[in-house]
Amino acid sequence: MGKVVSLIKWLLVLIGAVTVYVVVLFWSNTQTKALDVYWNMGKTLVDTGDMAMSTIVRTPVPDDVSNEDVEEAMSSIATELQIREVGKLPLSEQVELQTGEKQRFLKIFQYCSPRTAMKMVDYSDAFAAYLPCRIALLEDKQGKRWLYSLNMDMMIYGGKPLPDDLYELAVQVKDTITQIQEKGAIADF
Repeated sequence: MGKVVSLIKWLLVLIGAVTVYVVVLFWSNTQTKALDVYWNMGKTLVDTGDMAMSTIVRTPVPDDVSNEDVEEAMSSIATELQIREVGKLPLSEQVELQTGEKQRFLKIFQYCSPRTAMKMVDYSDAFAAYLPCRIALLEDKQGKRWLYSLNMDMMIYGGKPLPDDLYELAVQVKDTITQIQEKGAIADF
């Protein structure tokens, strides 16, 4: 019995040591803001039970702003901020044409800063999955409209610090997408 207790004790000590090592390793290889990013993700996940919701930013669209006004505003703001509008996917419209059934509104808008995109991919091939930046205009199941985008904080702050020049570019793209989303939602252009 004493040997079993001793074995369990040493096993728990080993697990504790490995845990401390992993936490210290993570802490030393990430930015302090990473902990805030993951804390907020975890909180949203616990609150909603929806992992996808914990990775996005959403902005409500007021009832008195039309979808056309949102689209025109976002296009104008993108041009003003010198980011390329590289695509639009009218998903609900396509499904309506295929099925003949009315769909709730969903349209995806894509934006890209080509030089920044290539620098991000040069840093990590995995960043290709984040390209291009997307904003979705979506009518939820209750009829409320929202603009959704990916929360870029994970990409910017979620791991080891980006090189200074890449960090500046990533923050600039995040700020640009945020402006398009926030001003587009209220058709402020």
